[in-house]
Amino acid sequence: MNEEESEKLVENVLPLRDLFHFAHFSRFYRLYVPASILVGVACGLFMVLFQVLIDAATFAFSVLPLFIAPLIGGAFSGVLIHYGRREIQGSGISKAIEMTHKPSSLRKGTTITKLVATSVSIGSGNPVGREGPAVLIGAGVGNTIGRKLGFHEDSHLRVFLMMGSAAATAGIYMAPLGGALFATEAPYRRDARLGYFVPTVIAALSSFVVFIGLYPLITGNGAGPLFTFSATFSFSLATVPLLVVFGVIAGLISILFAVSLMATRNFFTLKLPDWVDPIFGSLLACVVIFVTSLFVDPSLTIAGLGYDVINTLASHPESLLVIMILLFGKLFASSFVVAGRVSGGVLAPSLFVGAMLGSFFGEIFFPANVPAFMVLGMGAVLAATTNTPVATTIMMLEMSLSFDLVIPLVICICVSYLVSGGTSLYEGQKVSRDDEEPGFYANVLHPKELEYEKVDEEMDASPDETNIL
Repeated sequence: MNEEESEKLVENVLPLRDLFHFAHFSRFYRLYVPASILVGVACGLFMVLFQVLIDAATFAFSVLPLFIAPLIGGAFSGVLIHYGRREIQGSGISKAIEMTHKPSSLRKGTTITKLVATSVSIGSGNPVGREGPAVLIGAGVGNTIGRKLGFHEDSHLRVFLMMGSAAATAGIYMAPLGGALFATEAPYRRDARLGYFVPTVIAALSSFVVFIGLYPLITGNGAGPLFTFSATFSFSLATVPLLVVFGVIAGLISILFAVSLMATRNFFTLKLPDWVDPIFGSLLACVVIFVTSLFVDPSLTIAGLGYDVINTLASHPESLLVIMILLFGKLFASSFVVAGRVSGGVLAPSLFVGAMLGSFFGEIFFPANVPAFMVLGMGAVLAATTNTPVATTIMMLEMSLSFDLVIPLVICICVSYLVSGGTSLYEGQKVSRDDEEPGFYANVLHPKELEYEKVDEEMDASPDETNIL
């Protein structure tokens, strides 16, 4: 071996010290790990309060007929909008995404008004969910804590918004990993922001622990999984074509849901004052709730969150006609309410619609596996309506504890997501991170690492000059 070859070998040897990046990670830990625990605990407390208020409102409105009570919840949202509290309208995720672009745009009191307005709208029986408001509440908590800790740059506050959103979602749905992934994936149609996954997961886990520890202590109710039924499915290659067909149908139903919601919202925007929208939307939902109650058992209502109905149908199947009435009743009633800017999310309605679709498909092709197809339907529709395929996969496994459904669930979700073509119930979603400017999120690299990164970029940009030098 000559001297030149020996020098080349020495150049290619990686110094052991380059394996360690303590400077970067120590700064990363100091910046975000303690803060993520604080954000998680605070969001967990807020989610306990949120659920307690929903329970109290549900009890208070239980004396009224289900086809009348939602109108009161809609009127309450209308009053708040009339007096300038526009941040309460609709799901809340679109507002949270907007805050990602302009963290300073959060209005004082948004967290409390959104919490109260959503508790009333869900408690009164409006067919909306908790996830959108929870995300906005969590984003508000994260934004406030970030500012209190001295972070005023938008790039840093965006990280706190993400941690808060993840923590709130994880707490209210008792799905820590899915909640963390949902917060990183929801701002985009075909992308995710995973650079801050560790502090996001820590925040989600902290919130989850606080919720499952405190909520049962306060209310005496358990904090188990949302879905109490067991779902099993024997996967084989012979089932793949039917799973693909099911995914296609779920994607088409998701498109119908989005079109119905947006068309109704456009009509309301053009024809009605903003504060009237929630009242009219709830009125239409009351009509749908009343009509469906004429054909199905009163216990199988499309009002409210609908998780009890899903659990009931998984154990006691109904006729195909009843299932279809529930599916389209929920789809249109939720479209009217959310389009009318009543405070509430679309995750619960998406799960309900997906469960009914899965029940219908399962009764026809797999009558012995109806609960499994309800889980597959929930995942397929939710992934398509929110553009969160990865987060939805994990959330469905966490919420149903049906881990042997991984492969069929992934197949159905991927197909429905592709069929939906980026159609979403969330306004403001970017296509991908390519739409963001450099430095959109805080860079926590050590200054020396930043210098190395800059040199690497310059070398990549001009390889010919590098070779000449």
